[in-house]
Amino acid sequence: MVQREYLIGITKDYWNNYGYASLFVLALIGILVFEKEKIKRYAYLWYSLVTILVIYNPISLMIFRRFLEPSTFDQYYLRFYGLVPIMIVIAYGATLTVKKLTGVKKLVATAAICIAITFLGHSMYSEDWFTKAENRNKVPQDVVTICDVFADYEGDKIRIMAPLDVAVYLRQMDSRFSMPYSRAIPDEAYELTNAKPDPSKVVEYAKENNVDYVVVAAVENVLYSYLNYGFTLYGRTANYAILQPNDPTWLLTEYEDKSGDQGLAYTLKNLEDGTFIVIDGGNAGNEKQMRDVIKKNGGTVDVWILTHYHKDHIDTFNAIYENPKGIEIKDIYVTPLDSETFYSLNLQEWDDVDTYKKFQEITEGAENINYVKRDQVLEYSDGLKITFYNAMDDIVLNSEGREDIPNNDSLVFKIETDKRSALICADAHSRYIAEYLVKTYGEKLDADILQCAHHGNNSMPEDTGFYEAVSPEVAIFDGPDWLITSPEYTAGALAAYLKELGARVIWYKTAPNVFGL
Repeated sequence: MVQREYLIGITKDYWNNYGYASLFVLALIGILVFEKEKIKRYAYLWYSLVTILVIYNPISLMIFRRFLEPSTFDQYYLRFYGLVPIMIVIAYGATLTVKKLTGVKKLVATAAICIAITFLGHSMYSEDWFTKAENRNKVPQDVVTICDVFADYEGDKIRIMAPLDVAVYLRQMDSRFSMPYSRAIPDEAYELTNAKPDPSKVVEYAKENNVDYVVVAAVENVLYSYLNYGFTLYGRTANYAILQPNDPTWLLTEYEDKSGDQGLAYTLKNLEDGTFIVIDGGNAGNEKQMRDVIKKNGGTVDVWILTHYHKDHIDTFNAIYENPKGIEIKDIYVTPLDSETFYSLNLQEWDDVDTYKKFQEITEGAENINYVKRDQVLEYSDGLKITFYNAMDDIVLNSEGREDIPNNDSLVFKIETDKRSALICADAHSRYIAEYLVKTYGEKLDADILQCAHHGNNSMPEDTGFYEAVSPEVAIFDGPDWLITSPEYTAGALAAYLKELGARVIWYKTAPNVFGL
């Protein structure tokens, strides 16, 4: 049934309104009736019929499905029609028919056949698949632009991987292009235009095949995935971006909070030795996701950093710590907000007393709790360094008006390797904290990636110079669409400001968002 429907479908695709199919059948009948020479019958009639039989044979269809790539099967199978000499058969059959006539009848028949051929056919220039050449080289303009980008390239070989519709033309334009594949495109190359690509596959393929450049679709989500991963933009065309691969040693991943609310949940993993770090974890509704992520990465958390004690940051931690279900947590780093200080504060409805109380209860007497001090540095494999710029101490406690301490005591820290860096601000958001950080740390705040404080809503004021000091390539808002787009919140205004500064703004819409360090 499926095979029959497929054969009917390709018949419609190829013959369109069946006008030429009718002429072809009539011509075959004419050759059968009028042609007496065996060699010509074999050449026009029997060869055509055998080829048609191969095309419309379920056994042939089954065999070709087995050996042809599924992604290109339709276009290759349709090409078998090219083996049928359709126009030659029509022309020869018409000639045999006309030869049997004389006088006016021959003239009328000739005219009728020419008219039939003209009106039953279609101009190739009117077909959907026909496009006028974009340039005198008769190749896509993107190919010409890519060649222009490499015009001053000094090497003899340009090792590059590109989508098939570009790759097939590159060597035609410039013999310096050297690609690790031809029309037999590998699975990794499909990631170049995949709506949700996995850059790590391209990185591995590039390393194994000595590829220096990759061409990816310039669609926002696709391009951002590669730039987030640390690929470097080398050039642009109208539809593609030329990138230089990045081979990171650590991956920082931001996760959407599955509760549907704002929250903060990140992981940091070393790709060589598997060291696994979790930052916060989000609301209670995010517990399953984080359990799955931890188990997928070996089931052991080497370091768990808890920025502060609000439910959208540590309720998932509380649930996992209280009932590990096989998960091992080694070291825990927290901001040192003691109970006496916490309960002495002017607490607000969002200050999650129950969450703080639960944390204190389940960790009482725990030997793996580490209280962070400002300027403390943690160092890990492959040059990863975490430097803390803010923690609960006298600077926060004595800040002007002791403003919103359960948020502003958040751990603010910089994660960096020799390649890239990220500044995590958690929920520290007051003017005082922003100005203090700028005054105290200045250029040290500079980072490629900024996790915007307080989910980007009522965040650090724009006039403090904080965002200029960080000068991020990427700004992350840990929240869903309603937080970013609703006029009830200030996140949208901050996002617009950061875009003016040249940052790419990212939020849950594209999560999980992966960043190579």
